[in-house]
Amino acid sequence: MSAWTDDAEYVRVLKELYELRGIKLGLDVVKGVLNELGNPEQDYPVILVGGTNGKGSTVSMISSILREEGLKVGTFTKPHLCRFTERIAVDGREITRREVVETYEVVKEAGEKVSRRLGRFPTFFECNVSMAYKYFSVKNVDVAVVEVGMGGRLDATNACDPVLSVITNVSLEHMKHLGDTVEKIAFEKAGIIRPGRPTVTACSGSALKVIEERCMELGSELTLVSRDVKHRVLRSDLTGMLLDVELGKTLLKSLKVSLRGSFQATNVSTAIASYLRFSELTGKSDFNEDAIRRGLANIVWPGRLEPVSQRPLVILDCAKDPAAAEALSSSIEEMLPGARFKTVVSISSDKEYDKILRSVARITDEFILTEHGVMGRALPMERMEDVLKDLNAKYSSEPTVKEAVARALSCAGEEGRILVTGSVFTVGEARPIWTGEPYDGF
Repeated sequence: MSAWTDDAEYVRVLKELYELRGIKLGLDVVKGVLNELGNPEQDYPVILVGGTNGKGSTVSMISSILREEGLKVGTFTKPHLCRFTERIAVDGREITRREVVETYEVVKEAGEKVSRRLGRFPTFFECNVSMAYKYFSVKNVDVAVVEVGMGGRLDATNACDPVLSVITNVSLEHMKHLGDTVEKIAFEKAGIIRPGRPTVTACSGSALKVIEERCMELGSELTLVSRDVKHRVLRSDLTGMLLDVELGKTLLKSLKVSLRGSFQATNVSTAIASYLRFSELTGKSDFNEDAIRRGLANIVWPGRLEPVSQRPLVILDCAKDPAAAEALSSSIEEMLPGARFKTVVSISSDKEYDKILRSVARITDEFILTEHGVMGRALPMERMEDVLKDLNAKYSSEPTVKEAVARALSCAGEEGRILVTGSVFTVGEARPIWTGEPYDGF
């Protein structure tokens, strides 16, 4: 813990929470806790956002548009970058440390009762989800936009009854828990779809087929991005993006989006489609174009193609899997043709690190390998070295993210370029070096 976490009660609660880490898929325990809390998740409509990549960005966009509409919006995202409090917010304001303590104590009491009945205390994530649903009820939100954790069908967030289900995309991930094919993983993601409630997706291929079949079975009307919502990127650079979005006969021209990377255009279309479906559910016959424009222009979603310094140019990106790494490299090639970076990288051990490194190598002139400090999950540097030797790539190594960044800064000089990537955990450790923000750790 850093000096930032000097609130003794907050530190105690974080310690208790982090000791509960571990994956136990299933809804019995979290539903039991929520029932003990009076089922707070029923006090407001929930938009549940699942998928492999782009969930957090999509949640941030939907939430931003809804706030511009004048609604009081709760958001739940995971994992956090630098502070646990980032996970739970209302109208863009993070839950306070004091509120974390107060909310956890209520959830803990409920969890102890459930544990006596079911033989298991809730996990870290189940507590976190329960805290979010309870906090949103206390704050009397108009709507909650919630990011699914792992999969969907058995994920703790799915203990609610969403009015709208959103599935961004599906690719191979968490195969030990979700299945070893895209189709099996799509089935798990489709578990958030509800009978008679609408669904929005940007999926394609075999994953889309699974989702379409599930929607037909449950009578869920499906909005498909690329068919029902189309976009055209006009400009993409480090200041953001400009694009046209077509909604049937309606054309939204020259939308400014503060997020960077043309791959975000699909997430923009998904967010707009989700906003429209939610508006229809609340009885609105038309949509608020001004809310869409303001919401997209004012998104804050750190650590995603985020420039945090200009001299040298430093970009942070949480690319944690092959699809995200490819999107990162393609975006850099589009925005900064020919640019090469000193790349600080640490990847978690459960990821396809070879594919990640091969993508990022296209924009890297030297790798600085390191190991993030989260839960012993970092891939040993030796494993990355084996891949880079095959690529004949230049590399060095440092034991910590902080030391790796210091080396990169020393090598790059004021005119150079630095990229920090490979994991949310890596970016989370590095970001405070430039921003000075609080860092709780994990």
